[in-house]
Amino acid sequence: MSVHPPDLTLGSDPLALARGAAEMLLENAADSDDPAVGVQRCLLRWLAAQGLYGVAAPAELGGLGRDERTLAEVEEILAGADAATWFVLTQHRTPQKLTLDSTHPAAEEYREALCRGDELGGIAVAHLRRPGPPAIRAVPDGRSGWRFSGRAEWCTGWGLVDLVLIAGVADSGEVVFALLPAHERRGLRASEPYSLAVMGGTRTVGLTLDDVPVDASEVAAVVPVDQWRRRDAGTVVDTKPATLGLLLRVIDETLRTGHERDRPAAVEEARALASTAWPLRERAYELRFSPERDRFVDERLELRGRIAELTVRAAAGLVAARGGSAMYSSSHEQRWSREAMFHLVQAQTDDVRAAQLAAFSGS
Repeated sequence: MSVHPPDLTLGSDPLALARGAAEMLLENAADSDDPAVGVQRCLLRWLAAQGLYGVAAPAELGGLGRDERTLAEVEEILAGADAATWFVLTQHRTPQKLTLDSTHPAAEEYREALCRGDELGGIAVAHLRRPGPPAIRAVPDGRSGWRFSGRAEWCTGWGLVDLVLIAGVADSGEVVFALLPAHERRGLRASEPYSLAVMGGTRTVGLTLDDVPVDASEVAAVVPVDQWRRRDAGTVVDTKPATLGLLLRVIDETLRTGHERDRPAAVEEARALASTAWPLRERAYELRFSPERDRFVDERLELRGRIAELTVRAAAGLVAARGGSAMYSSSHEQRWSREAMFHLVQAQTDDVRAAQLAAFSGS
């Protein structure tokens, strides 16, 4: 694959930057999803140079300083063009945001670099949502260091990112977040990249930690695990902007297919989908960014379920509109259908699953 990024100007409107980037990303999306080629680190670096790694990061720290709604719309655009590249990029927001709220040594060291996109971040924290014993334990080592042992099943972007945020749970009930260089070290081993039905080029691996020493200087934050889970539960109920990005892309492609191939039923389908999708999108964002969002948890969950179901249905409709050409491995529509499946399981909890199943059953 040859990558020739367009010449965009840093500091421009982030939505315009994202739209410019999306044209190139869409051309390379099949390669990004293909494990044999995968997401390109040079593209990630270029996106960072455009400021798209720091859309909502403070301007005084090198970010673009825009609001969370703008960030959400940027994610829509990028995910609708190239989900694999978007998924590696979006991992970065977790360590970036965490360092803004922490005074621990690693947060101080890497805060500005993460906001500017000079260092690209990844995460291995999804295991904190799992019930039962901690997947990774953090044991005190000396006055302020730690030792991590266990396994993180999901770490995306290994070999593409510079830093990885790993979470370990201490017996005290606190989560210790360590910000480490994203490569193997004593006691830290990465699996081979997983063979995935979609996002295959994201270099997603499992990390095994065997008494890994974590120096005090590598600690980015220490947070009570119950507090972390409350915050996380308050965000996973929301519809992901990337899901909306895929939904809107699929609707646009269905409409285009109907016009180009003279298939009126496809045009009708696209218009029907759009008339449902746009009000759901606006309501999802209204609640996501409302200061009273905690009053609407049930509705936010319902919206996430309904939009996920609509995205799956829309992607299947595009396959029907395109016909046999959708079966080529190089076709966008079959990849989009698999991506719709991915959006069902990303950040899925029991409550989210129940909302999705309710949407599929029509209850």
